Formats: sequence, C-alpha cells, structure tokens
Amino acid sequence: MPNKIACLQIDSIPGNKKANLEKIALIIESIKDPAVRMALFCECGTTGYCVDLDSLAEEIPGETIMFFENVAKANNIWISGGMVEKAQPGRPANTSFMISPIKGLVAKYQKIHLFSLEKNNFTAGETPIVVDTELGKVGMTICYDMVFPELTRILVLQGATLIINSTFWFTTPENKPMGWSHRQTLAMAKTRALENGIYFAMACRCGKEGDLEGIAHSCIVDPVGNLMAEAGINEEIITAPIDYGIMDSWHKMATYIPDRRPDIYKKYL
Repeated sequence: MPNKIACLQIDSIPGNKKANLEKIALIIESIKDPAVRMALFCECGTTGYCVDLDSLAEEIPGETIMFFENVAKANNIWISGGMVEKAQPGRPANTSFMISPIKGLVAKYQKIHLFSLEKNNFTAGETPIVVDTELGKVGMTICYDMVFPELTRILVLQGATLIINSTFWFTTPENKPMGWSHRQTLAMAKTRALENGIYFAMACRCGKEGDLEGIAHSCIVDPVGNLMAEAGINEEIITAPIDYGIMDSWHKMATYIPDRRPDIYKKYL
C-alpha cells in the first residue's frame, strides 16, 4: 500500500505557543494509521498570525523544533508546519520546517512571496527548498507562494514529486463580498498539481483572528488534478495516499514537463 500524507486542519490560539504545540502533538498522536508517514499543519500554526511576531520568534533549531523532534520520534512520523523564526531584528521569517522521525530537523523554508502587510513584518526568504522524505522529494511552500506558478515549477524541475503548502488563507470583510473563498484556493491547488503532474497537499487553518477568518478546506490533490481529500470548516484530519504508480502512468500520457519550450520563453523574460 502507498504511504499517505495527513493534513491537520487546526485553529491556532493566538500568542499561546505552549497550547498550540500541545494541541498539534495530541492530534498527531491520534493518527493510528501506520501508512500515514507525514503530518502537515498550517502557516504560523505554533503562534497564530495576528500576534507580536518578534516576541514569539525562535531560533531554528530551538525549543519548538526540539519539541516536534520528540513528537516525530515518539510517533514515527515526519512533521512539517509553520512557525515564526528569528531573522532580522524586528523582522522575523515566516518559516516552515521538515522533521524526520529518525534524523530530526532536515530542512527549513522561509516564505519567499510575502502578501500585503507581511512585507512590513517579515523578512522574505530567497531559497526554494526540496527535501528527500519517505514520501519522495517534497517541495515546501507557504500560503501566498501558491499563487506564483514559477516557484512550484522550479521545485518540480528540482525533482519535487509532492508540493506541500502550509497556509492561512483567510477572508476579510473586504474580500468576502467580492467572492473570495475556498473555491479559489482549491482551484489553485488543483491547477498547481495538474500543470506539473505532481501531488499537492495544502494544510489550511480554520477559525478566526480578529477580522480574519480562516478559509479552511485543506486538501490533497493527485497529479491528474483530482481532489482526493477535502476538509470542511472545522478542525479535522484528512489523509490520502501518495501513489507514484499513478503518477508514472499519468506522465506517459500527459507529457507537460518535457513538452515545455524554454527556448521560446526565455526570449520574453
């Protein structure tokens, strides 16, 4: 049987790192399916988003990483999710990490594309990250990164067969009346998977922080663009298999990557 990935859809408690860590650990411990080899949770899942980011920022490795290294080892599972990392003074990084149950911390990724006022609060990352895991080569992205197909394509060209997206897509009193909802985020996840012929897993936050309401609807998409699993609006776990036999069969018909024409594209870039 293929290995599976789990997306943990949680509602983070703003500013309460201890409670968030304990919640995530309990959810991971509740996964009893040994085929689930990776658990993914949301952007800034350990701290919340509308908080004093600088005071909650940590070095990597640090206390939070040590905590999840112990959880990963105890439950024999890979863990990835979002936290706030110390970077420049007053401007931390919006970071996700990858932890192996055997090796501990194996990678970290700093969000490259900063949305709106994030540009005033965070230090932007500059390095795409692909990491070897039990689920294959995994490309790491955070929220707004998903809007930019260039980053996903770079990760795929670097060998990624699964893209993960830790996110806090949200609605506001301004964008909700305009029709912004989970319909668009699911469409983007399906498109990134289909146009690259890869698996795509998105762990989105639910709940509210001030005027921000988590869109939720975490999802897992296959290389054909099929929605394999979708969460609702509350806290829950979704899982799906990462079956590279299906991917290989699809690539025999859908030769999207080798059919590219970079010789033409570069003339206009």
